[in-house]
Amino acid sequence: MECLRETQTKLPHSTLEKVCKRILPPGVYKILFGPLSEFPVVRRLTGAVFGALSGVGLYFGLMLNIAMTTVQRVIVGSVFVGLCSLGGMFSSLFRCSILLMFPSIIGSQGRTVLMVYVLHGLYQGPIANIQRNVQDVASSMGCNIDLQITHSKLMWRMLTEPYVQVVQEIVNDSDVFQKEAQDVSRQFQKIRDEVMGQYGYDSLGKESVHTANSTQEEYVVKTRARCDYVVQQGVSRCQDWFSVKWEECMNTIQAPLINHLLCVPMQFHFLCDIMRVMTSWCTEKIPVEGNFGQTFDKLNDSINRLAEHFTTDVVLEKLEQQSVFGVGILLNFSKELSREFQEKSVIAQKIAGVIKFLLSFTFITVFTSAFVYVHQYCRDIHFDNVYITTYFRQIDARRRRAGKRYLLPLKKAEQEILINPWSLSIHPSELMPVIVGFLQVASLALFVCVLLTVDGILYNIFDLIRRHTFTTYSVTSVHHIEIIIGGDSMLARLLRKTIGAFNTSSNLDVQSSNFQCLPRPHALSQSNYLGIFIPLLLMCLMCCLQVYTNRLRRVITTFYFPKREKRRILFLYNLQIQKRISFIKRQQHRLRNQKQTFIKVLSAVLAPLKRVGCRLRWCCLCDGFVRQNQAVECSSVGCTIIYCQQCWTDLDNSCYACVPHDQCGQQDSGSESDVYYGFL
Repeated sequence: MECLRETQTKLPHSTLEKVCKRILPPGVYKILFGPLSEFPVVRRLTGAVFGALSGVGLYFGLMLNIAMTTVQRVIVGSVFVGLCSLGGMFSSLFRCSILLMFPSIIGSQGRTVLMVYVLHGLYQGPIANIQRNVQDVASSMGCNIDLQITHSKLMWRMLTEPYVQVVQEIVNDSDVFQKEAQDVSRQFQKIRDEVMGQYGYDSLGKESVHTANSTQEEYVVKTRARCDYVVQQGVSRCQDWFSVKWEECMNTIQAPLINHLLCVPMQFHFLCDIMRVMTSWCTEKIPVEGNFGQTFDKLNDSINRLAEHFTTDVVLEKLEQQSVFGVGILLNFSKELSREFQEKSVIAQKIAGVIKFLLSFTFITVFTSAFVYVHQYCRDIHFDNVYITTYFRQIDARRRRAGKRYLLPLKKAEQEILINPWSLSIHPSELMPVIVGFLQVASLALFVCVLLTVDGILYNIFDLIRRHTFTTYSVTSVHHIEIIIGGDSMLARLLRKTIGAFNTSSNLDVQSSNFQCLPRPHALSQSNYLGIFIPLLLMCLMCCLQVYTNRLRRVITTFYFPKREKRRILFLYNLQIQKRISFIKRQQHRLRNQKQTFIKVLSAVLAPLKRVGCRLRWCCLCDGFVRQNQAVECSSVGCTIIYCQQCWTDLDNSCYACVPHDQCGQQDSGSESDVYYGFL
């Protein structure tokens, strides 16, 4: 009758159900914890609203950092929210997975999300700041190089400008020079005709003129021939004069014989031969210098070249400079450097986009882990089935009232297996994930400290460079050339056109500094530090809260699958009953093996410590450290087994390592035919 009455009252099997029954209205309580056949429409609508709200939250978590247009966001968001609404309406597995995301975010999966946030903060903070400071210093170096190149160009221009100006003036006056050269050539043509001309003598019988070996010999021969020709012309003209006078005399005096007598003097032609005396003078005393021919040849060649080949042109040759350290010398080094950093910044933006995509991907991993937990919870009855729940205690209390074997309170050896969900202490089985989480946080914190230290050191170095590398440049140049060429001859005019172009004057005084080229390093702001250390502190907090959020996952899953939870608790309780029955045999076997092997080795190792009064004691059953005033040592002769007080009580105050095997079996020979199995 008592069992029937308990079944009719239907006591809540979980603490959550108890609390909801007390604080919620009866209608709401029936909707949440009543049979699924009741209120089907309300359940569907509630599930649809829950799925839609969850879909909106998931959409903003997943798609916020993915680049899409507004139309695409609306379409994708509508489809995604619609699918989530359908999942919330028809699938308890989906609704449970959505709720399990909250404890997962507070637990290990939340650490992953925060780790991505920390990495994003590191990339936007110290890494980007290091890149920006290095880029600023490189730009400063480029600016200084440009400044040096500008000064070098200025000095080189002042050095070469006079010569370029002279050449340019010569080029501009090329027409004038050509005209002057042609005038010189025309004026020299008279001298050339006089020296090289075939006139002033009788060429008949003067073959020696054409057979001369040089201009000097040819001119000497021509001069002699001209001298002989002048003498011969003088003799011929003298004779012609006598002939003319004879005719005039004869015409004037008409009387015969008298005219012959009176005109006889006009027949003295022999007097003209007196002029032939000059022939020897032409041969011996000709007025020709010994180097006249050589000088004439050189002058003639120069005049010909001046007239025929005088051209001016400016040819600028550009030499390609060799690269320095693999980087070519550019006209504007800073612009090229900026272009290179612009390419690197594009790569950095792509990396930032990948990090944002990973940030969205972490929400998928959170949902996946929650879904996997629910799936294993429903498939594997051993999965996460280690909690002493309210239903576990109800079963144990019912068996205690019925006088059957019960489990609570647990033995010390069983406390290492089962977990009390209301206990604030961390169970040994829960400690390893906490340690792993703290190690992850510590390694990430170490990496953060290294990056922040490097950023701080670089900032101080660059700031030191900025404060102590200010330089003032002074470029001064004075250039003055004056060349005076007098005279009005052709050569003087030509020299004034050429050499006179060097008459230039210039003064240069340039004052500059590298103030605009000094690096301006940036320090991290307070928000950067907060964006890094707050997630780290939250990760540390999540390492501690992970234990309790993992326990909360079972509570949420129990709410959606109460029948499955009841079967799991029944299986766990019956399994522990079976282990309790075989507890004595297992402990006796363990203690006997331990006595034969481990005790001898341990006593030999710790023997020196006993001599100095330092004795280390621990329970051989639970392997826990035992204080000297709480240790229970077996009183049997030759047995050195030590127990803690609780393990000694669990063994009914007897040493199972000394008690014979048959006696141990008699002490726990009670049958357990009424063990309650969940699957029977």
